[in-house]
Amino acid sequence: MRLNDTVSGGLLLALGTVLVIHTRSFPASPGQELGPGLFPALVGGGLALCGLRFLWCGLRQPGDPWLTMEEWVRRPHMVRNFAVVIADLIFYALVVDTVGFFLTAAIFLSALFLTFGVRHRWIPVLAVCVTLGMHFAFYTILHVPLPWGWLEGIAW
Repeated sequence: MRLNDTVSGGLLLALGTVLVIHTRSFPASPGQELGPGLFPALVGGGLALCGLRFLWCGLRQPGDPWLTMEEWVRRPHMVRNFAVVIADLIFYALVVDTVGFFLTAAIFLSALFLTFGVRHRWIPVLAVCVTLGMHFAFYTILHVPLPWGWLEGIAW
């Protein structure tokens, strides 16, 4: 499935604009010039610029269809993979605050590894190692607060 560049550009432009506007509500970090909204604002600005480029290219080719079905849509396992990724993202967004980052990320990664054919014996090892690595990167290095959820009692 492929969207016309005009449609993709409009969606990217809207997403980038909303992201930049939303980052203005982020609180300032005391003692720092650069706050927590800097990187999301840069990403939003980049998305908006890419959206403008797509819009420009799409408007130069007015005869393209709005939606084109690609070959992968006819393959059931590819549609399943797509559905699992979307369902996994929705699962993460809905339960991460309650269950916590560690457990949610491990389940999230395990589902993806299982879907994409990682050997079963490696799934728990990879899920735990990648989750710990992401926690270290975001929590320790970038100082992004991640929810502890059910593991609040053992939070360090």
